[in-house]
Amino acid sequence: MARTKAFKEDVVLNSAMQVFWNNGYEATSVRLLEKEMGINQFSIYASFLNKKNLFIESIKKYREYVKEHVFYDLMKENAGLAELELFLQNAIQKTNCIDGNKGCLAVNTAAEIGTKDKEIAHEIGLYFDFIYEIMAKVIRNAIAKGEVPADTDVEKQASFFLGIMQGFSVASKTMDANRLHDFISVAIKQIR
Repeated sequence: MARTKAFKEDVVLNSAMQVFWNNGYEATSVRLLEKEMGINQFSIYASFLNKKNLFIESIKKYREYVKEHVFYDLMKENAGLAELELFLQNAIQKTNCIDGNKGCLAVNTAAEIGTKDKEIAHEIGLYFDFIYEIMAKVIRNAIAKGEVPADTDVEKQASFFLGIMQGFSVASKTMDANRLHDFISVAIKQIR
């Protein structure tokens, strides 16, 4: 007879995502996961096979999280340059209100693991593709709204703003608000 799970997978996966986000992949032990997820090692392995698979599922969960909680306004149908600038300015305020800003799980993972693990790198690549597509849509909308020149290279600018998002995640850990405003101001100015 198959055992029934005594926990909600979505809830424990959210807890795992938070642990990995706070500590990184390498520094997160199975013991810490047990404690924070509220389930034992057997249940972790029965549900996710191993720590790496749990981490990959956590990255997928993170992508869902940012869709709902971070990039929601930029995913709206008509979001353009004005919305992107507001999004970035609001990110500064949120960053400076959060004690111990932990940055972006995907950017942190890219810095920690890079391409050492192909499966994790693939999942991080999917996350960055997701951000690229948002940026490309925003830039196309900005062109349609007349916010940027009609001959703007959408692909190059989407790649540039993906890099801006990655850089902002790292910079927000140490830069003060004035420098972050400069960072964003220059990025927005170059596309106008």
